[in-house]
Amino acid sequence: MVRQGFGGLLRDDQWEALVRAGSPRVHRTAVPIMGQGDRDDTVHLLLGGNVKVSVLLRDGTEALVAIRGPGEVLGEMSVLSGLPRTTTVRAVRASCSTHVIPGVRFRSLVRTMRLERLLWEHIVRRQQESEELRTEMAKLGSRRRLAETMLRLAGPPAADPGTVELHLTQREIGEAVGRSLSWVQTEIRRLREAGVVSTGRRSLIIHGAERLRGALADDAGARTD
Repeated sequence: MVRQGFGGLLRDDQWEALVRAGSPRVHRTAVPIMGQGDRDDTVHLLLGGNVKVSVLLRDGTEALVAIRGPGEVLGEMSVLSGLPRTTTVRAVRASCSTHVIPGVRFRSLVRTMRLERLLWEHIVRRQQESEELRTEMAKLGSRRRLAETMLRLAGPPAADPGTVELHLTQREIGEAVGRSLSWVQTEIRRLREAGVVSTGRRSLIIHGAERLRGALADDAGARTD
């Protein structure tokens, strides 16, 4: 298995040492793995399945910001800083599994294996990526933003190497783009009729990234918000 995130930066023996320090847990889609604002001194190592990371905005809406896959460490920022959780994390599917490590044990292992600098560099890099993404997305019109968001949130290539699969509802896609469900439904229907995407229950298959970008190009780069 190819590990993502912080786990992808570690040697196999380092990752396995972290996994052994935790206890297994399987998560349901309806129950948050961790909630924004929680004070919980634990870290989750994501071993199986994907999770969606969202942020509660000031107006009370929840915005989807990322999909994470196996190898990610969840909640590390709170465990290191002592601050409340900054995001809510939920399983994308019921088969999601993690190993939970108490914060004191995680911090001890990170020190013992001399991973502190690597972990902080990973955290800072994530924050920089988020800022860069926000700046870039703000320049795009709604349709182009939809294309880039769908591709960013998509998982690994599907069975056909020319396709990628997105395991989210159209409402969740709308939350990530900042548009209404009806607007997303209209755009997805148009893409489906053009053969650019196929839809299923809580899934959407994109038949080529460049086809999607071409179909959702904003006229002359103009915003369509």
